[in-house]
Amino acid sequence: MANDILIPGKKEFDGGREITVVYFKERWISVEFIRNDLINSTHPSEHHVQLRDIDTNEILSIGMFGLIGHHAFVWKDWLYIFATDHSNIWMSRVKHFDAWSRPKLVLQSDNINGLWINNNTVVYNGEYFVMGMDLVGGPYTNTVCFARSYDLNEWHFIPGAIYRPHLYTACPILKYDNGWYYLFHCRGIEKWLFETFVGRSRDLLVWEDSPHNPILSPDTNEILPPLVEGDTNVYHSCNYSDLEVYERDGKTIGYFSVATQKHDVQAYVQRADYNGTLKEFYAELFDEK
Repeated sequence: MANDILIPGKKEFDGGREITVVYFKERWISVEFIRNDLINSTHPSEHHVQLRDIDTNEILSIGMFGLIGHHAFVWKDWLYIFATDHSNIWMSRVKHFDAWSRPKLVLQSDNINGLWINNNTVVYNGEYFVMGMDLVGGPYTNTVCFARSYDLNEWHFIPGAIYRPHLYTACPILKYDNGWYYLFHCRGIEKWLFETFVGRSRDLLVWEDSPHNPILSPDTNEILPPLVEGDTNVYHSCNYSDLEVYERDGKTIGYFSVATQKHDVQAYVQRADYNGTLKEFYAELFDEK
């Protein structure tokens, strides 16, 4: 049964943005990929990332202009931001909100057979860092693959670490807990239906899917607001994706994008909640609670 664990709530933000949430400098920060066509953007016509205080709504800093699919990861008092130009993964890091390092190339796809990188996600497993990313082109039609790093500066693909290559999978968010990798991702069900699924693995090679999949399903009867200023077309919701989950005050909070895949534009970000810790959430997703 869909939507029986993570319960969708209110709309949080208008416009096309993909979010990761971190605790950094004693603040809960939403790290948001701002698309170049977002209405009321502070930097119109230019992709960038913005750091926003969740509690005060203050925009703390912006950076990494021209790149897309930004994801954040905190390590040893630094906030690392990873993003892509579609062919490669770039990294910038922040220690103080007014100073960003120059973006550094950390993973090259070499554009093998037109290979295209869209989104990324990073975790630490106690020994090394793992990045998940969705690849398009070559042998892949939106497929989540994985890379490894020991220093966050140089990444290499892990041979055979591919999630469900026969399916349409994208928009990965990877979590790691107690020896398990949990992969939240968007799965294409049919031409205009995209739902959020979760799978888990101990080694990134063998995967188990949650019996509660899909954990988020769009309301296809919902008519979305205009996606571009002046657009009079009617769009229906067909995509719940880019789910980010984090724990705060003993509760699990999620944010996900509501979108139509037509014109590749997201309408808004919606909140979802689970009444328990992340450990309890993971356990219930796999009927272990």
